Amino acid sequence: MTDSKMEKYRMLIWFILAMGYLIGFFHRYTLGIISDILAQEMDLTAVHLGAMTSMYFYAYGFLQAPVGILSDKFGVRIVTTVGLVSMGSGSIFFAISDGMIMASTGRLLIGIGAATFFVSILKMVAVWFPPEQFTKFTGWTALMGNIGALLATTPFSILVGYLTWRQSHVLFGVITYILAVLAWILVRNKPEDKGFEPVNDIEEEKRSLKEIILGMGGLIKSLEFWSYFIIIFTVLGGMMSLSGLWIVPYLTHVHELSRNMAANFAFLITSGGIVSALMLDFVEKRLGSKIRMLKLTSGVSALFWIYFVIIRRGYVPLWQLLGLLFIFGTVTLFVLVTFGNVKKLFPELKGSAMGLINLAPFLGTIIFNFLIGWRLDATWTGQMIDGSRIYTIQGYQQGFAFFLIFSVISFILTFQLKKIKK
Repeated sequence: MTDSKMEKYRMLIWFILAMGYLIGFFHRYTLGIISDILAQEMDLTAVHLGAMTSMYFYAYGFLQAPVGILSDKFGVRIVTTVGLVSMGSGSIFFAISDGMIMASTGRLLIGIGAATFFVSILKMVAVWFPPEQFTKFTGWTALMGNIGALLATTPFSILVGYLTWRQSHVLFGVITYILAVLAWILVRNKPEDKGFEPVNDIEEEKRSLKEIILGMGGLIKSLEFWSYFIIIFTVLGGMMSLSGLWIVPYLTHVHELSRNMAANFAFLITSGGIVSALMLDFVEKRLGSKIRMLKLTSGVSALFWIYFVIIRRGYVPLWQLLGLLFIFGTVTLFVLVTFGNVKKLFPELKGSAMGLINLAPFLGTIIFNFLIGWRLDATWTGQMIDGSRIYTIQGYQQGFAFFLIFSVISFILTFQLKKIKK
């Protein structure tokens, strides 16, 4: 078969998997649009809604390492097909739910399915594409995810206006089932399975699951690996924590903006992420090194929080935030090149290593959310509006100080990262 046919085929495989990743990202943010409807129909409190939302993130975050192990052993085709079936079933189960338990179970199934994609796509790219294209497709995959996040805002709201939220989730469930069929029919684990010549010299996994797990001992003992883990834990976990939870209440409490107006500032961070995904390959070529990109992303993150927490003492004028949040969202996504270096450091554990490193940002988000929430509650003065707590600027300053501390540590760690031989 010709190189042209192989190019088209591997792009088709990537697109099918990237669409699964897009749908998973879409589900990550949909509850923000329909939270009031769910609260009314199912008599849910804010605590219930928060717990329901967390089901997705716990499943997604803590399944990354197991997904990596499974993709090493059984291949991307089986893992992602099962993931699509789980995600489609979760969407439909969520649509027919009549209470907290059923709805949370649906969200859990969606999270389990969504968890199978990012690591699997990185494994697929490592096998099907030349090494020099790894960063480009990491960026393109991130772009697809951010498109899914954007679809979960205004477009989803419009769809719910035409259909109900239940019918909308059934629709996405059916689409996901169709994608599962396409994945099973078309996706292959390696070029040889389709009659193509191998692109990279990668040995077929012959070890048992026990041997793979024991083989991760070297990964866990590696200080280099944990440096990368802390960097992506801090930079990407901090960005997800800020954009996904804290920026809107900060702006409504400190700057007294309306929720809709505050949401536009969160959109700036997401928009920066889209720009970053498009620029990832270009910036790496310009800087000539993934480690230089990590120094840039960690350094900008540290400077952002130094300015926010120490220089401005938690109060940054809105006109400055317009630019700073966009830059923050753009540069912090450069940390995605971490996956390329981890892949090279542990070539025999591609899926497992990338699965474990992909736990870092979700663990970071969970821990940052807890720490910031702790400081906000500790400094709360008792002020409330419409039954909702109003937190102080001192609380946000103390909470965001955790971003600052970890960002400085991450920036320092980038200077001890070793250059990886090509």
